[in-house]
Amino acid sequence: MLMYWNQFAKLFVFLSATLASMLSWGIINFGEDFELEGYAKTYNIMKNGASFLHDGELTHQRNTAQLEGKYYFLRDGQAFNRFSAGPIEEATFTFLGRAVYDAAYDIRDSYDVLNDRGKEEYKIREAFVDILMAPFSLRLGKQQVVWGETDNFRALDVINPLDRTWHGTRESWEDIRIPLWMARGIWDIGKIGSFDETFLEVILIPDDFKPTIVATKYPRPWAVRGIGLQNHDANSVLIGNTLHDLNVTVIDGAPDERKFSNMQGGFRFKGIWNEIDFSINYFYGFSQTTGVKVKSAGLDSFGTFNTVVETVNPRINVFGVTASFSEDRYTQSVFRLESTITSGVPVAIAAGAPRRANPNGNSFDTARQSVVMIGVDRPTWIPALNSLRTFFISTQFFWRRYLDYNNYYQGGAFYDVQPAVVNGSSVPGRYVSTNNNRLDQDEFVITFSASTSYGAAGLWKPLFVFAYDPRSTGAYNKIKMEYLYSKHLVFTLEQHLYWRVSGNDQGPWGLGSYLAEPGIRRNETVFSATYQF
Repeated sequence: MLMYWNQFAKLFVFLSATLASMLSWGIINFGEDFELEGYAKTYNIMKNGASFLHDGELTHQRNTAQLEGKYYFLRDGQAFNRFSAGPIEEATFTFLGRAVYDAAYDIRDSYDVLNDRGKEEYKIREAFVDILMAPFSLRLGKQQVVWGETDNFRALDVINPLDRTWHGTRESWEDIRIPLWMARGIWDIGKIGSFDETFLEVILIPDDFKPTIVATKYPRPWAVRGIGLQNHDANSVLIGNTLHDLNVTVIDGAPDERKFSNMQGGFRFKGIWNEIDFSINYFYGFSQTTGVKVKSAGLDSFGTFNTVVETVNPRINVFGVTASFSEDRYTQSVFRLESTITSGVPVAIAAGAPRRANPNGNSFDTARQSVVMIGVDRPTWIPALNSLRTFFISTQFFWRRYLDYNNYYQGGAFYDVQPAVVNGSSVPGRYVSTNNNRLDQDEFVITFSASTSYGAAGLWKPLFVFAYDPRSTGAYNKIKMEYLYSKHLVFTLEQHLYWRVSGNDQGPWGLGSYLAEPGIRRNETVFSATYQF
């Protein structure tokens, strides 16, 4: 029965995404209390060489159908139009379901090694109840909570983890955040002294922890490394010039969700002071980045290298502030600030580090990390490029610093699997893993974006995005054109360009990326069609 349901769901997703343009629906209402909306989308990515559309290879042919429904079961103090709800003014139930089928898994033989992981998804992503009892509101259920002022990079947006297996971090956060079961309450306070429009938001996550999901194995052309997939796990370790069998035992150290002491939560106080829109934030939870502790390691009497490791998600404390200010007199710009200090960030310690750098002897540590983002947004007339409408120009400077830096710090559990080489020769069937992801104390990224619209009613919408990491000299460039064919049907064409000025360091942001390595540069051409109703 399940097989038939999967086949039906797959057919539904594919037909919805490809035939939706023939329909003419709007928001669907069932009486006064129930409404539906959603979209169907086909999303196609082709990797190509340094020249445009050269040596193209299809990597994604993802078809998505998403449906969101809202049921107003309590209005004006009455539930289901018959029962008095006392002080509760309004209550709604919202759900969001998504079905995904990526046809590239059936088209490409090279994807067989994935055993269909990432090929399909059929799930209810969000399901929650909103209760309004002014000045209080409460949301209970599976949901996303978004804090912060940054675009495309996360500082305060740490409550929901990410699923980065779709397309790394090149997807909309809304689509790849992993919703969690939680309670979110807001107290609309109003005016307090010189503070206006204040509110206090409190969240509580009693028993739902998920780490960020990272793609560690993908074949060419959708490769985590430009050389293509490490199709094999590490099975060997090289000590001197001698190759030994490797036996790894992994202990799952993820937080036990059943323990009351493992709850997560936080608060946000937001308001306006002297035209500055600000917030003060705190979150107490677990790191969504998984670290690895080495419990034991060494050779046995048979010459096998045995190691026991434990995955850990340490407790984190995130303190943060945001502020935005619209300066209309001199610059006509909006200035944004976001800053955080986080304790408990997991890091690895390089092999061979001295005792002072690895005092616990487990090649693991936690660090304190600060983040500062300064952004400027401005609508700007550029008559030579658009005589009718302004450009919206936005730029960000993002600085991340390890406050208690160790020269032997390495990034988490990011290991690169490569063929074993002994005395200059590759050994068939033997693979070793290395961690070359050395962390710098200071990490920077600068972003710039510009967008406008052309044509009647602004149906053509170009977007230009550029991000640059001055330390790794890596850069990412997106050129996008969106065309609103009708109020329901939208077409987009994008070109993603990966650059590296020098060296082979990907940097912490992956901007220059593995896709920009010399000799195997792989850019991306993206076409999508979305029918929204």
